[in-house]
Amino acid sequence: MRYEITAPHEGDEQLADITFADGRATATDPGEGLLLYLRRHGYTLEPVDDDPPPEQDTENGPPSTKPAGRSAARNKRG
Repeated sequence: MRYEITAPHEGDEQLADITFADGRATATDPGEGLLLYLRRHGYTLEPVDDDPPPEQDTENGPPSTKPAGRSAARNKRG
C-alpha cells in the first residue's frame, strides 16, 4: 500500500528509506514500525488507492454480482 505522508514541519529530511521534500513524501509498503513511529511523532499518513476503479459498461450498466444460473437438463428421464 502507498501512503502520502506530511511532516509536522516543513523542510527536507530523510527517515529510513523515505525522503521528504518540503515536508511531503510518498512511501510504498512502509514497515509497520515506521508507520507507528510516524504517527507517534505527528506525521499525517494518507493511504493512496493504487487500484483504479473498475470501468463500467455504460450500455449495460454496472457488472452484476449475481452468480450465473444453471442450464436446463439436456436429457429428460422419463
